Amino acid sequence: GSLHESSGSMYSHGLAAITLAEAYAMTRDKDLFAAAQRSIDFISEAQDPVGGGWRYNPKQAGDTSVVGWQIMALKSAHMSYLTINPNTIKLAEKFLDSVSTESGAYYGYTHAGKGSATTAIGLLCRMYMGWKHTNPALERGVQFISKTGPSKNMYYNYYATQIMRHYGGDEWEKWNEVMRDKMVNSQAKAGVDKGS
Repeated sequence: GSLHESSGSMYSHGLAAITLAEAYAMTRDKDLFAAAQRSIDFISEAQDPVGGGWRYNPKQAGDTSVVGWQIMALKSAHMSYLTINPNTIKLAEKFLDSVSTESGAYYGYTHAGKGSATTAIGLLCRMYMGWKHTNPALERGVQFISKTGPSKNMYYNYYATQIMRHYGGDEWEKWNEVMRDKMVNSQAKAGVDKGS
């Protein structure tokens, strides 16, 4: 079930597992089922058994960035009715707790902190793992992202946009208006990069 690169990147495994799980969900192609399920099983096998996160290599102590891709793959698997080991989610919660501050409103990279990109990743993971819109920490985190707004950091924008879309309401409307225009205006207008 491993799809991580031989150089040891669980980033590629998370992205590939998302693709397999979503392809299976959209097609119900039985030929995809086994590969999708194995990729999800590998996420559980590769998890740090002590701290609950993921990093570049299987069983390595985690970082929030790699954790985000694995949680998104697990969410896609859940929506595809693939089997997820419940201990995997419990351990992931343990990791997120270890890098969070203010009861989960903010997140660091490998230690507790308050980075904008890591906070966006941590909050999206929490939403995917069941936090409700009324969770006080989620509300504070959404307000932090809303005040920060879209930035030049596209990694942050990727996660923050998903949070704001899922959260909805005025926060989403405000975010989307700025983000939409920022994306269109940043698009290359000429040359080989035109449209990117």
